[in-house]
Amino acid sequence: MKAIDVYSRIPSRLLILAFAGSLLCSCASVQREAAPSQSDRPERGKALVIFYRERHFVGGGVSYKVFDNGGRIGGLPNGAYFVYQATPGAHKFTASTESTAEHVLSLEAGKTYYIRGEVHMGVMVGRPELVIADSKEAVGAIKDLHRVKMKP
Repeated sequence: MKAIDVYSRIPSRLLILAFAGSLLCSCASVQREAAPSQSDRPERGKALVIFYRERHFVGGGVSYKVFDNGGRIGGLPNGAYFVYQATPGAHKFTASTESTAEHVLSLEAGKTYYIRGEVHMGVMVGRPELVIADSKEAVGAIKDLHRVKMKP
């Protein structure tokens, strides 16, 4: 009788361990970075793109990488943001889990752009979404987030 009780608890324990492991591994490609003392500005001849993701319970354990024209530029865990200095011109920004979200932007030198990352319900994993954000909304949201950068 005791053996049955022990084995009946194994599946729930495995689920808890798997969930905890996914939370720990989801942020493995980024690390926290100190926010600058002055606000970020585009470098000379570049555009500044700030990707951010507000902290939400739903999809909170899902993290995803962000790409520019196929090259990895950052990661968006729950409650974080990162900055990206980009050359002017057309850029296809993508993020993917079980599905892929993309946004094509034509960037101008000297301008700052804000892209809000979101996570929506998916079949197995949350689906990412990239949304062009209003600067006033974005600046207000970013002040409560932690800054991250890609691990070397």
